[in-house]
Amino acid sequence: MTTQTKTENGADLEKLISDYGPSKYNDIVRAMQWARHLRRQEEFRNVPMAELIDRSLLDVVSGKIQVAEIEAAVLSDQELEERLAAKRSDEPRKPRKESKEEKPAKEAA
Repeated sequence: MTTQTKTENGADLEKLISDYGPSKYNDIVRAMQWARHLRRQEEFRNVPMAELIDRSLLDVVSGKIQVAEIEAAVLSDQELEERLAAKRSDEPRKPRKESKEEKPAKEAA
């Protein structure tokens, strides 16, 4: 039954996208951005990306999610990434211990 439901939803989604207006290409990009945003949320971490893409496409095409909300989510995700990158670059690197294999071999005289 779930396969049939997925197929029907897939057919509905394809029909919605093909009959969609001239902004469909921009909205597909927005749907991909929304899918990436959803992936960061705890409740969607274990959901396959393909399902998130389908869900976000349906949300965008059906008007369930608005452009302003997607743009706000993208900005917050970018800020989070910048903070994480800054945190990573601020941490001092621990010196690596040399192993015996990395030391140059002494030449025999």
